[in-house]
Parts: sequence; C-alpha cells; structure tokens
Amino acid sequence: MKLKPIFILTVCTLLFASCDKIDENNYLLFSGAEGEWVDGQGVSDHSQRALIEKYTGVRCVNCPTADEAINNALTQYGSQLIAVAIHDSCLAFTRPIGDSPDLRTPDGDAWSKAFGIYNGSYPNGMVSRKPTATGFDLFTPTSGINDRVNEVIDNEANIAIQCSAALADGTINIDVNLEFLKNITESLTLTLFIMEDGINATQRMLDGTDNEEYIHNHVLRDVITDIWGANIDCTGTAGEKRFARFAYTQFKEEWNLQNCHIVAFVSDMGSKQILNVAECEVE
Repeated sequence: MKLKPIFILTVCTLLFASCDKIDENNYLLFSGAEGEWVDGQGVSDHSQRALIEKYTGVRCVNCPTADEAINNALTQYGSQLIAVAIHDSCLAFTRPIGDSPDLRTPDGDAWSKAFGIYNGSYPNGMVSRKPTATGFDLFTPTSGINDRVNEVIDNEANIAIQCSAALADGTINIDVNLEFLKNITESLTLTLFIMEDGINATQRMLDGTDNEEYIHNHVLRDVITDIWGANIDCTGTAGEKRFARFAYTQFKEEWNLQNCHIVAFVSDMGSKQILNVAECEVE
C-alpha cells in the first residue's frame, strides 16, 4: 500500500464551538491509513449517493461512448451520483497521444490492478465497488448504469457524509463530517481523492480519428489518503458523529484548482464496498 507523508493538522475551534472536547491546542495526526478522529456536529444531508468509477484511456475508442452515458446519468441523478475517470498505465489504451497531457496516475494503477481491470477491457467500471462472489461487479459503462445506481440510492443511508475544502497558503484543508444513521459493525475507512474537470487531451474516437479538442472531466489526479483509506475511529453506533481535517499540499502547479473537486467516501475495510460518498469544490 502507498503511504502518504505525515500531515499535522490543527483543529479550528470555531468549528467546534459546541464541543468542549476540542481546543486550539489539539492536533490531528494522519499517516497513511492511520488517523485520529474527534466528536463532530453531524451532517444535515442524509442522502444515499453512489460513486461510479470509469477506468478509461485516451486510446480507447469506446471510452467517449462511456463518457456520454455517464454524463447522461449525472444529469439524471444530480447530486446522488458522483463520477471519476481513472487513467491507469495500460500501454494499449492509456498512453498520451502526441504532446497531450498525461492523465495516468500511480494510484489509478494500484486500484486498476487490485480490481482486476489492468490490461483488460476498457472502458470498465464499478458502482460503489459492489462486491460479488468472485470479485467486484465490473461492467462496461456504456450502458447498464441506471440499474446499478438505483440499487444503491434506493436504500436508506447507513452513514451520512459531508465534506468541504478550502485553499489557503498553499494547503487544501479538507473537513469531513460523518454521522452514523444506523448501527454499523464493520471496520470502516475514509478515502479522499482529488479530481479535475475541463482537461484538454487528445482522445481517439470510435471512428479511429484523434480529437485534439476533447475535454476530459472527473479525471483522478491523486488519492490524498492511503489508497484504501484512513481508518475511522468510531463505535459505529447510530447517532455517533465524527469529524476529521486533512491538510493536502501535494497538488501540482499544472492542475487548475478552480476545476478541481474533492471526493470523500466511506467504505467497508473488508469488502471495499462504498457505503456513502460526498463531493465538494476546492474553494
């Protein structure tokens, strides 16, 4: 597993005016998948949301069709569906064309290999990392999206999640609030990643031509936590409210932070299934 550098994080007392356990001398420490959590103030939005991951590449001629299908689903479901496009290092499909930006990431490689996608068929995808008897519910996301999304969002949420992100002095401070709506006995992790919209990179199209004006959205840039998340310190009891703040400084100059979003999701540590997910802009 990839370990991120240690982040030492101050907790703002204004966020905890109603919580006497927190003062300005407290700190949160995160390294890789380890973390400390404090009591939070809860989450007002208890919506159940789904995350669709699309494993894709600029040389994949069927990937633009998947983009269209996912964009249609995003329009249909609104805030209940979040999408991310993950470019791994599969040589056949993901190498940049010409001098276009390289959209591949080491974290994308790690996920792609772990889920059995790497060097397989593209586009490929999952909705909320639903497990099956033999692995995960992988599918070609040019169709079949709605049934999978409905299966997730038609259920009441077991946990509510909310995130916000603000850039200050070269650091993106990411606040995450969790509220347990039902008792949860599984060990949980929180995963954070940053993605970017509006990236112009040449894309090979279904007819074999190269579209130099193609705009890529929801592109995974980096996983901020360990790729399998930071452990959530909780009892898992209904009504429990937890908070953590992350400080992220590893973004690159070529990223347009005005087009970047933070995605936070809670997953079952054992099965990797995503329980709920939230998205926020970098302000």
